[in-house]
Formats: sequence, structure tokens, C-alpha cells
Amino acid sequence: MKIKCFNVIELPTREWSDGCGASQEVFCWPVASDYSLRASISTINQNSFLKQYSSGERLAILLDNQELCITDNYSFKHQLKQLGEAIRLPAYQYVSVEIEQTPVHLLNFIFNEERWIVKEHILSNSKKLPINQAGIVYVLSGEWRVTGASCNVMTVGQGGWWLPDIGEGELTPQTSESQLIWIEILPNSTLS
Repeated sequence: MKIKCFNVIELPTREWSDGCGASQEVFCWPVASDYSLRASISTINQNSFLKQYSSGERLAILLDNQELCITDNYSFKHQLKQLGEAIRLPAYQYVSVEIEQTPVHLLNFIFNEERWIVKEHILSNSKKLPINQAGIVYVLSGEWRVTGASCNVMTVGQGGWWLPDIGEGELTPQTSESQLIWIEILPNSTLS
């Protein structure tokens, strides 16, 4: 399997039921109601809330420099202010979002924490993708050359994802200001 590339412009858009934003699904694996990995990009235009899931963990990463305040149902408040800042919360938890300016873009990654260990990084150097790991990347700035993928180059608003059986792949920045988000997805070896 190769890295599957995506472009936000080409992803289907689903409007939120409250009309305050929209989501674009990047991938869901396996494709079923009992998935263990799901990634989407949210565009938030008004104060609203993030979709709740019956189980799993949420990793939310800010994709622009628009300020976002997240409040959970325990009144815990967290500010995301800069590109690449992240927060983790249980996916079943009610989470309201307040924005200063529109739109705000957020990468939402929902995963089964019993099956996966997830780490997020901002990369600006070349990276050979580890074998036997899944992952997702999203370009924040610059241009990246990609090997082992369904595309050769990724720019802002583009990215890729892969499952543990990829076996190959490398990301190389093409400009000095190139940065991307890399979500490293490792099988949870604590399972018995």
C-alpha cells in the first residue's frame, strides 16, 4: 500500500447540522461504524461544538493562526492560538468552540486508544516513514517531495495518510520554510 495523498479542495464537504461549520473527511479505517482511525478537517465559521463520538480519543490540531477557545463539559478551557497547537480530549466528551475571527480550520483525529498510540509532530526536515506504523501528514507551509505515494509533491492544504503495511515512503522539504504536521500512529503493544 502506498501513501494516499489528498487535497482539501477535492474532499467532499458536509455541512454541520447547526450551520456553524463544515467537515471534510480525509479517511476512516476500517470503513464501518466500529472504525479505529478517523481524520477530518473542520472549517468553523461561528461558535459551535465538535461532534461527539461514542468512544475513542480526539486529537485536535489548529491549522491556522486564528484563535480558538475549547471548553469541555467540565468547564475546562483551553486556548489554541498558533498554527500546529493541539489538544487531546475524550471523543465522547461535549466540547464547545468559540472563535474570534472566521474561518478557523481544525484537523480532528479520532482514534481507538486501546488499539493505537498517537503522537503529533511538526516536521521541517526530511523524514523516512517508519515501517509498521500508520500515519497522516498535512502540509502547513512550503512544498514537500514525497516518495512511495500516490503523488510526488505536496503543498499547503495537501497531505497523505497510510496504514501500517506501507513498507516505504519518505518526505523531503523543498523550501526552507516547509513545515508539516505528522501524526505518528503506532499499534498499542500493551494489548494482550
